[in-house]
Amino acid sequence: MQVIKDNKSLAAAIAELENAKKCEGILLRKHFEFTVHSLNPINMVKEKFNETINSPDLKGKILGTAFSLASGYFTNSLLVGSSTNPLKRMLASFVQNKVSSLSSVNTEEVKEKSISFLSNSLQKLKIK
Repeated sequence: MQVIKDNKSLAAAIAELENAKKCEGILLRKHFEFTVHSLNPINMVKEKFNETINSPDLKGKILGTAFSLASGYFTNSLLVGSSTNPLKRMLASFVQNKVSSLSSVNTEEVKEKSISFLSNSLQKLKIK
């Protein structure tokens, strides 16, 4: 800041301070509007949804989840079949739950083993 010697320099200093006050007021309003916008619950949900949709590994997670659910269902249908035995159904539900959880944790290993199993099975079915 400059040294004030007369009315002219006083007016210049006042004008400079008023200009700084206006600039800081504008910045404060902009920051307030940004804060209100970012703390709005609807905007928070939108941002998280867009973040989730645009994540690069979403397709892999969806496929892994679908695969684990399908493997659990397939296991359940293999164990139960057309049985009406309640004990057998409870055991099959338990096994289905465990197979689904294990295949969702180890998706890559299960995928590799199932692909090799399917390729071996299909090679055996080929007509020679």
